[in-house]
Amino acid sequence: MDWGRLSRERLAMARIERFHFSHSRKIDSAYQYVSEAARAGVILQSADSGAGRHVVIDGRSLLNFGSCSYMGLQELPELREGAHRAIDEYGTQFHFSRAYLQCPLYAELDSLLRNIAGRPVVVAPSTSLAHIAALPVLVRDGDHMIIDQFAHASLHTAVQLLSKVPLDIVRHNRMQALEAKLLELRNVPGNVWYIADGLYSMLGDFAPFAELKQLLDRFPKLRLYLDDAHSISWLGSCGRGPALEHFANDDRVVVVMSLNKAFSAAGGALAVPSEEIAARIRQCGGPMLFSGPIQPPMLGAAVASARLHISPKLGLLQSELHARLQACAVGIRKHGLALANDALTPIFQVQCDSPRIVFDVAEQMQERGFYCCVCVFPAVPMNRPGLRFTVTRHNTLQDIEEFVPALAECVANARGKRRMESGISVAAS
Repeated sequence: MDWGRLSRERLAMARIERFHFSHSRKIDSAYQYVSEAARAGVILQSADSGAGRHVVIDGRSLLNFGSCSYMGLQELPELREGAHRAIDEYGTQFHFSRAYLQCPLYAELDSLLRNIAGRPVVVAPSTSLAHIAALPVLVRDGDHMIIDQFAHASLHTAVQLLSKVPLDIVRHNRMQALEAKLLELRNVPGNVWYIADGLYSMLGDFAPFAELKQLLDRFPKLRLYLDDAHSISWLGSCGRGPALEHFANDDRVVVVMSLNKAFSAAGGALAVPSEEIAARIRQCGGPMLFSGPIQPPMLGAAVASARLHISPKLGLLQSELHARLQACAVGIRKHGLALANDALTPIFQVQCDSPRIVFDVAEQMQERGFYCCVCVFPAVPMNRPGLRFTVTRHNTLQDIEEFVPALAECVANARGKRRMESGISVAAS
């Protein structure tokens, strides 16, 4: 037993839990970090134009390495025509709550999504509202919840609504910690829900699906609730993502799909084990009754996207993206960039020593004609700032060949500048 490591783990978890329950401190710290990033001119910007390869900010055209539209579907004629047809038939808005009447496009979308997911689905206005609708219905009296510390903010928000259900936070992807907690909770009267992402939006790494499958086999009370928003479309059969590839036939797993991001429409969908569960969420989940619907233009785009997903064309588009990811991975190794992990996904994060370095790198990259994103608190823990960039089907191989060495140089420049400033400060003191 490594007692030193165990002590460090416990100390880290104590810090997580203490910070998690300090609401005022969290808000004050978030305001501080976000304000600093805004003053640096690297967040809360407005685009003049641009939805694909380029984005225009303050009159400057930048190569876009910050988009979540990994497959670049939003510019395809099929999706545009789907939105136009829906406007022509239903107008810009369908003037009813879904509790009373829903736009006919919902039925078509539901049927297509079932073909993609391989199980019943419930369409929601967004993935965030899907969580808020589903978790209070799924989690019952006597249950217990465990959430990954890096799970999306919308999941952390949703679990707080279940204030009477016990909740634990485990360190990111630490399956030994999850196993220990499951052993500790083996006598709880209800189920134990593990709540996590399928693909983490900041670090770009996957949930450990194989290990989760082993835990499902060992612990009958374990249930999984996985937000796979960032994997949908670009990975898996019909673009259903890796979580459904692993667990489509497991009745103890719920997977949430995004109809935004790479799907390039709007809304979210819960892929659930049975029609009975789908009906419960549809009829009892708060946002399913009281939140506004997806409006016709985006429903039309979602139907068109779903049709594309079950066509042979999707595989060709996926292959185009994967070739770009491979090229980026080669460039990263060549130029010695240290990433948060080595998973081959469209999301990459270069971890930095401080937010100041992150802001410096982002500013330098914009000066060189590239747009990428900063990752600071509250998007990531305070001690894990980083520079996040994404690769999409819009990026050409030449774009990637230019971007990676520029990023490596900017990171080296920012770190060198920071070391020099620290040395001067120490000498002055």
